Amino acid sequence: MNESDLKSALSKAADYFGKRGISDWQSEALNAIDKIENHDFSFVEDLWLKYAPTCEIDDFLISDVAPEDEDNANTLNDELAEIANSTFAILDRIKNEKT
Repeated sequence: MNESDLKSALSKAADYFGKRGISDWQSEALNAIDKIENHDFSFVEDLWLKYAPTCEIDDFLISDVAPEDEDNANTLNDELAEIANSTFAILDRIKNEKT
């Protein structure tokens, strides 16, 4: 397992959620980073469920925007998709290693 890959993915997630003002998810990602640094992977299952393709990430996609904001919304949606997919893939790999 590559802890630095997971820390990097969670750091990107925390930055993204902070930028969007989604403080609960930002805090959860930052707390997971703290746990990794203490070799505590008890959070993996919870985050795996949260970042899974059928999770509530879709609720954060920006869909109702003014035409002049459409490019910015598309950029943010693309960033969210990339972060969610990357984080989920790493969490999935770790989850499988631990079971």
